[in-house]
Amino acid sequence: MTFNIDNTLTIKETSGVSYMEPGLHDDCEMTGVTKKVASNGRSYLEFTFVNSTNEVLTHAEWDTDPERVTPRPGESNDEAVARKVKNMLMRIKHIGTKFIPEDQFVIKAQSFDDLCGAIVTALTGKGAGKKVRIKVVYNYNDYSSLPNYCPFIESMSTTPSGLKINKNYDKMEKTSEAVAAEAGGTDESQLPF
Repeated sequence: MTFNIDNTLTIKETSGVSYMEPGLHDDCEMTGVTKKVASNGRSYLEFTFVNSTNEVLTHAEWDTDPERVTPRPGESNDEAVARKVKNMLMRIKHIGTKFIPEDQFVIKAQSFDDLCGAIVTALTGKGAGKKVRIKVVYNYNDYSSLPNYCPFIESMSTTPSGLKINKNYDKMEKTSEAVAAEAGGTDESQLPF
């Protein structure tokens, strides 16, 4: 093996994408909605938003996997799956109706892949120039995301804003940061070992 440093070795001198931090972001634009396929072969729907400082938020919607759903007490697995699907459809409608009038945002699909295709067709190009306010939180993997429950997006013309941060439900700091802060505030006498 040889180790060469010369003109053929190029370095990217600028940083990559900056992502939105948790909080309320004004003057965002939906710059894309696409159907993608993950490395495991599963399709998903991805929404991309950019704010006024060119920070990006990507939000993914996945098909509900019946084997990964945990029913609530007294709920069958089928009921739990139906609840998860309904929540997903509500999030998609919540986003879509900020760019298309509600009476025109009507989608019928027989599969998740068909749903993704219909959403992409309906929303492509509809976000250009339409400014929205979005609420960004951390998801369970500590990535910036839209919350699991509505409302999280509104037109900039909505005054006063109906979007609120609720510290009891909205994850605003990474789990690792919360653990580090808790550990940092603990002296040795409080440790269990």
